[in-house]
Formats: sequence, structure tokens, C-alpha cells
Amino acid sequence: MEKLSKLQLPILVSYSSPFVLLSALGINTWLVSSGLSASPLRLILLSASFPLGLAIGRTIYLRRSHVEILFDNDAFYVFKGKRDKSHGQWKNYKMVSIILDQFGRADLRLYKSPGGEHTDLPLSKTNARLQEFRDYVQKRLLLAKAEVSSPQAVEAS
Repeated sequence: MEKLSKLQLPILVSYSSPFVLLSALGINTWLVSSGLSASPLRLILLSASFPLGLAIGRTIYLRRSHVEILFDNDAFYVFKGKRDKSHGQWKNYKMVSIILDQFGRADLRLYKSPGGEHTDLPLSKTNARLQEFRDYVQKRLLLAKAEVSSPQAVEAS
């Protein structure tokens, strides 16, 4: 299976920044209470708050907001964080289109029937090239339709 994924830096920063501040505050409180607040070691210890806060924020980001799309020639799976958000087989869909989400970012929408039930693939949150992936999906849908409609040869005995 191939994977589409991209680190969404603004979301990672929004998760990490409170932890950077809290860890800096905790380290500073510890330095003051232990009498090391005037020490040259203070800056080195305070600089540890950035990687510590970033590590905590990254862990939360990966569990809650990171988007991955796994796909092959038969099916796709969309994961948001550690949860399976949606999945399906290409043969179950009839049409594909490019849509804009509520923030104006382009995504793909797969339709089971024209104007009917649909599934969205959040390509704007991955490293996918929108038009190329749309063409790939369109080809998958056409191949699935051709397989369903082509008669199978039967050998008589």
C-alpha cells in the first residue's frame, strides 16, 4: 500500500506551544527554588523546555490530528490520528470530484451514486498532488466499472 501523509506544522505548533511554556515555567520554578536562578546553567536548562514541549505536542498531534491516506489498486483507508476515519473499495464508487472544504482547501469527494452518498478524502492535509491523484482515482473507478461489466468466458463441458 502507498501512503499519503504530511506533517501539519501549524497544528503541531498549536499543540506544542502550551507545553513549551509550561515546561519552561516548571524549570524556572525549580531553578529559583534550588537557588540556581543566577547560574550560567540557567539558560541551558531553560532551553530544554523547547524539545520537551515539542515532544509532548508531537505525541498528542500524532494521536489526534495527523492524517494518513493508505491506498492500493483495490481500496483506500483514511486515518486521522490513531482512528480509522473512513475506508472503502474503489469498485463501490462511481464518480470522483474536487471539492473545497469550509476553509477553501481542495479535497477529493468519491460518490457512490451521482448526488448521493459520498466519502471525502482530505488530500489538502497530505503531500498528494491533487490533480494527479484525482486522475489515479478516476482510472481506478473506470477499471472497476470495466471489470463489473465485462462478461466472463465460461467453458462448457
